[in-house]
Amino acid sequence: MSLSDRLLAITGIIPPFLLLWLAESFERRVREPSPGWRYRVFASTGLATIPIAWIGRVVGKIAASAPEPFATLAESYLVAATIEECGKFGCLMLLTRGALGPRTRYGAFLYALHASMGFALVENVVAMLKTPDMVAFSTRYFLRAYMTVPMHLAAGGTLGYLWARRRFDRGAIGLAGGTALAIAIHGTFNASLLAVERLPDGQEELRVASAALALAIPIAGLLLLRVFAGRLRAADHKDGAAREEQGRRARAASLES
Repeated sequence: MSLSDRLLAITGIIPPFLLLWLAESFERRVREPSPGWRYRVFASTGLATIPIAWIGRVVGKIAASAPEPFATLAESYLVAATIEECGKFGCLMLLTRGALGPRTRYGAFLYALHASMGFALVENVVAMLKTPDMVAFSTRYFLRAYMTVPMHLAAGGTLGYLWARRRFDRGAIGLAGGTALAIAIHGTFNASLLAVERLPDGQEELRVASAALALAIPIAGLLLLRVFAGRLRAADHKDGAAREEQGRRARAASLES
């Protein structure tokens, strides 16, 4: 592989960083978690990609021996989705404890988004290194930039939203439940893409439906994340206004006394 091929592969970092910038732009006054801690989670999840890939390779060999459609379902939901999303879950659990935990709902949301994009960045670059020519590179870059990376962001954002609601509002679903939903999103996306390739001849309608579902998941996911971000920001701002009002009342009471 030439130097130019390697440099092209490095451009796979652009979509994850672009999507993180977009997510952070929803809330211009983000004060926590600090960029340093957000990107520590980002980098740690990227490094965790290496052992996750090893585990996935071992489990994948076992899953490949199953007959269809069980092999495809196992590869989609177990080998890829469960192992990868549990890896992100583990990074969040280890790196956001105690004083490093999020102090706002939107902070929890951002932690989860950075965890998902750390993994997606490394996966992107590795995928770009394995392309034999520019046609394959362009096709894979398009698929990953406009489908796979947004899907990772949607899965991570769903986890982050439910984690924030559980942590600050006593919601019914927390990190574990959010991880389960992230696995469902990730696995369904993978199964839809694999079905397009592996469905037997004569199943054209099902193949088209699978392709449409694979296209719809990242688009719907990004729209849903916009709704999640708005709800979390609104709740944080409401809490901030309530604290300011309490502070004003306390100051007024002290002056009167």
